[in-house]
Amino acid sequence: MKILKDMVKILDNVNATNVKVFDYEKKSPFFDYVIIATVSPRQSNAAINYLKEANLLNTEKVEGRNTGWTLIDAGDVIIHLFDEEQRKYYNFDERLLGVKKIEF
Repeated sequence: MKILKDMVKILDNVNATNVKVFDYEKKSPFFDYVIIATVSPRQSNAAINYLKEANLLNTEKVEGRNTGWTLIDAGDVIIHLFDEEQRKYYNFDERLLGVKKIEF
């Protein structure tokens, strides 16, 4: 849970908005948590760099840089960084309504 908190703190430090954390521990055999946040391309790149510096991810597991939707596979945590338009379009918030949300 400390790693999860550290990731959320980094997203807060880069001023990501509407950060949500979902508990997938009993829903997926591949990962335990999903984090969704709204960011600008600059914030997305900063978050990736800070996560890498904190040894919280391997940059080889980052897809979609500067596309409006960046997917980060950090092992037990999957991070989706959306720009505002892509977040509205894909509507993950609505799709994950039945998944337990974690508050920090």
